Amino acid sequence: MGSLGDEELLAEMRSALEQVQAASDRVRQQVREAKTTVRDKERLLSVTVGGQGELRQLTFHGDAYRQLAPAELADLIVKTTEKARDDALRKLMAGAAALTDDLPRLHDTARRASSVDEVVEGIVGMVSAAGHGPGGGRTA
Repeated sequence: MGSLGDEELLAEMRSALEQVQAASDRVRQQVREAKTTVRDKERLLSVTVGGQGELRQLTFHGDAYRQLAPAELADLIVKTTEKARDDALRKLMAGAAALTDDLPRLHDTARRASSVDEVVEGIVGMVSAAGHGPGGGRTA
């Protein structure tokens, strides 16, 4: 392959890397800013979690929770928190897929991923594949 071909390949790889980095930055920003609030079906408690499912706030509504046995209250907190975390993960994964619409391979990875780690692995895989020539195969 001539010098011009190498330069073109390098330019394509740089462009792909910039696109992947931009999409990755958008996903990270979305995670930092995200929050999800869930209220239990009895409307006694609200739980707010961050973009990675970290607990940010518990809010009790009224005094009815005081009538619950300690084990019931604990179960209510745990189940409501789990629901908030599940909802946050679903939002995050849908958002990651939407943010990567301009990168078809990354978009497919984000849509199928069940965690942020899988999205990051997909990004790393794309960058690694770009280093081995078009289509991810090694060039001769």
